[in-house]
Amino acid sequence: MFHKPKELVKGAYSGLSTEVWLLSLVMLINRSGTMVIFFLSVYLTQELNFTLQQTGVMLACFGAGSFTGAFLGGRITDKLGYHPVMFWSLFTGGILFMLIPLIKTYLLLCIFFFILSSFSEAFRPANMTAVAFHSKPENYTRSVSLNRLAINLGFSVGPAIGGILATISYHYIFIVNGITCISAAFIIYFSLKNKRKSPPQKTLAVLKSPYRDRTYLLFLVAAYFYALCFFQFFLTMPLYYKAMQLSETQIGYLMALNGVMVAAIEMIMVYNMEGKTSVYNFIALGALLLLIAYLSIPFLAGFAAFALLVVIISLSEMFAMPFMNTFMNNRSDDSNRGQYAALFSMSWSLSQTTLPVIATQTIADFGYQTLWFIMAFLSLITIVIIKIIGRKTEPVPSA
Repeated sequence: MFHKPKELVKGAYSGLSTEVWLLSLVMLINRSGTMVIFFLSVYLTQELNFTLQQTGVMLACFGAGSFTGAFLGGRITDKLGYHPVMFWSLFTGGILFMLIPLIKTYLLLCIFFFILSSFSEAFRPANMTAVAFHSKPENYTRSVSLNRLAINLGFSVGPAIGGILATISYHYIFIVNGITCISAAFIIYFSLKNKRKSPPQKTLAVLKSPYRDRTYLLFLVAAYFYALCFFQFFLTMPLYYKAMQLSETQIGYLMALNGVMVAAIEMIMVYNMEGKTSVYNFIALGALLLLIAYLSIPFLAGFAAFALLVVIISLSEMFAMPFMNTFMNNRSDDSNRGQYAALFSMSWSLSQTTLPVIATQTIADFGYQTLWFIMAFLSLITIVIIKIIGRKTEPVPSA
């Protein structure tokens, strides 16, 4: 039975800790500056005149840095706590973002993107650990959704502003992104205390190592394939939008639509769905929507049609991502959550590393249509893996 509208809104946002709200505020400020990611491929090809293949390699370096940063961030978080990792990740990343316009050569940009992304991505496992620490088991999924609401509010603001700034100069995008990162760092520094629980005995930590959790490792394969298919819409899809004669401003609006939808709907949607079925069904449904999206692209043209595509992608995100986080949290404890979160982040970072090369090379050699069918196939594989995990594992509630 569904809740009444007033009960939905009240129930969706009540009972969350002050620290979770603070972490979400930091995410809102930080992600408002993520316009760089959405326009990076266009900046490299049109502003700096790199080839499609060179752009793919540079974006892959950015992804490789994310992979490294997630691994180190998780390790350090379990040792020192989430506070110093989040602060230095945001502060250093902000400075590095503002230095991007000064670098023009191919090799230096590859190295720089790797370093920048390593610092920036260390934030993710620390943030996931902080959210888990300040949540209760019964409201963890909603805490994650609130954090994601902030991310998507930032995404709705950032790309729209980025599209406007790009028509003036791409340099402004990097400066604004750097400022938002540094601002978020100081909110963390002055407003959030570092808390850690005493770790259990070493033997227990070894037994609970995520590297020995075969079910979790199989889940990471599914997470990687899902992320590969999802991020394609944000890393290389802008190139297709440009090929279909959309302007930078229109591209920004499409990216913003995703953020607005997720921010407006996800919290209420999760509250209404929690406890209805297992996390596996929600994740599989999210992957199914990606499959539908990719099979639809060959038949779409124009801004309105692509806006409908973004609606489908956004629904996929809302079904899959919060419950992927819930699965990760349920498999971990306070002694190893940083490492579990790191591996989860690394699966996403690996997708960011391999996707630009896969996508750009496929586009260059075989065209966009082939890429759509490859991504549709990977979405199908994701569904199969999640269903296998669901049959092998005890049902995990949605919250």
